[in-house]
Amino acid sequence: MKVRRLAIAWLRQEDWPRWLAMDPGFQPDYQHWLRRMDTTFERLKEAGVNAVKVEIRPDEFDEWRKATGRGVDTHARAAYAAFAAMRMDLH
Repeated sequence: MKVRRLAIAWLRQEDWPRWLAMDPGFQPDYQHWLRRMDTTFERLKEAGVNAVKVEIRPDEFDEWRKATGRGVDTHARAAYAAFAAMRMDLH
């Protein structure tokens, strides 16, 4: 099955303190995270991957992860981004 697109969890700087409160082991510096993610996103695009940035909000993510029994780590944020992208397709 061919992947139609790859959802990338995209976080806003104004939400950074909340993300850190939820996941103390997360990258503590937003600018560092943003540089890494921008580089990753560009490499995916250059490789022909239909990558899309899916902005996720801490409160919505927190509700979803509690309802699904997920943690707050990178894998959970990626799963939520994929879920949110699918919901975008339905609307």
